[in-house]
Amino acid sequence: MLARNQKDVEVLQQMTANAKGAVDNLKRPDVGRWLLRLGGIPVTSGKNSLPGWRTYKISLYQEHVLEMVCSTESPQWLLQRMEDPAFDPVSLPSADPEVNLVKSMAARSLYAAGIDAGQVTIMAASAHRAKVVRVDPDWPMKSVDHYLMKARQWWEAKLATHTQELERMGADPEFALRKPDGGMALASDYLKVNGTVGCDTTRYREELAMHQHPVAELRPAPSEDPDDLFFHVFDALKLAAKKISNPKLEWLAGGMPFPGYPIGGHIHFAEMTPTFSLRRKLDAYLALPLVLIEDAGCHLRRKRYGFLGDVREKEYGFEYRTLPSWLVHPDVTRGLLHLARLVVTSLHQLQATPHLQLPLIKAYYRGEKGVLAPYVRQIWSELSELPGYVLSRIHLDRYFTYLLSREPWPASEDLRKIWGLV
Repeated sequence: MLARNQKDVEVLQQMTANAKGAVDNLKRPDVGRWLLRLGGIPVTSGKNSLPGWRTYKISLYQEHVLEMVCSTESPQWLLQRMEDPAFDPVSLPSADPEVNLVKSMAARSLYAAGIDAGQVTIMAASAHRAKVVRVDPDWPMKSVDHYLMKARQWWEAKLATHTQELERMGADPEFALRKPDGGMALASDYLKVNGTVGCDTTRYREELAMHQHPVAELRPAPSEDPDDLFFHVFDALKLAAKKISNPKLEWLAGGMPFPGYPIGGHIHFAEMTPTFSLRRKLDAYLALPLVLIEDAGCHLRRKRYGFLGDVREKEYGFEYRTLPSWLVHPDVTRGLLHLARLVVTSLHQLQATPHLQLPLIKAYYRGEKGVLAPYVRQIWSELSELPGYVLSRIHLDRYFTYLLSREPWPASEDLRKIWGLV
């Protein structure tokens, strides 16, 4: 189906245009693979394909798959393919775990490469073994008009579902419990799974029984006002203090208070779609600056969680999952919640584009505080000129002052004491 008229074509092309800097990066395959590796995405040059590995080509607009095709296995002789593979269409949605792995990896790869539209080639051997071969910032020429219309239909469906005007914010920050001997106590010994204060049900270790859950999670009531949400977090902490009856336990936040147990501080946004543009602004103004005060556990956490642009769509909107647990200090909690709202409500006025500046992306994943400090000063100056900053000035000034002190947040200290709960 062709675009209806020239104006439609121009609008659609502008909507799917890729940033020139990101396209230039992808012209250097070694840089493209390096960007993906930083984000924890497995890659390969694709020069030595092995028998049994299937090749997928996925054309996307942001996370929306426009078309996916998969190679049929070709005859092999001494590990050499005798002919070029044929590609067959893959039906979506699919119950095949391998297809869903490839679909997710393709969207992550497009985002990590800094583009909004393109084609990702992935080799897969199973639902647990897949590698990205390449990311192309262009769609196949013969399919461009068809893909443009499918991209617009996807976006119009999103607009019909959510207003794209922030209605309210929520959160589900986590914390862990430390025994007097330094070991980890199980949150499930004190808390149920559900409720305002409960247990995160992620399976971290196979040796734990199905009913054993190590990490505690707060689920404060959402609010349209960041101060209200902050006090809902505080109320949830006070409720947790009543439920966790052992006063000898210490409560820890941060990135990874115990080896192998990463924890996070997800922020929820109602009536919003997690477009790549919105994710990049959340990364730019929330995730990158926070590196200045993160503890060593946050860096370790990024081996599995905390990659840039990590979101999960929900019926109400989406949750931003990149951040570690910001319960370490009330000034951090309050500042981040105010900043999150300012970023989402000022989206089109924000100028920072760190996804096009490779040293900043590298600094995020490697925890290079010195590289990020000038950048944080720059965005603070930018944000302070926004009309919406006035309403949050006291909390944001305190927050950015804390960041630029570059003193690591107190992740190893009992957060009950820091919050005045004991």
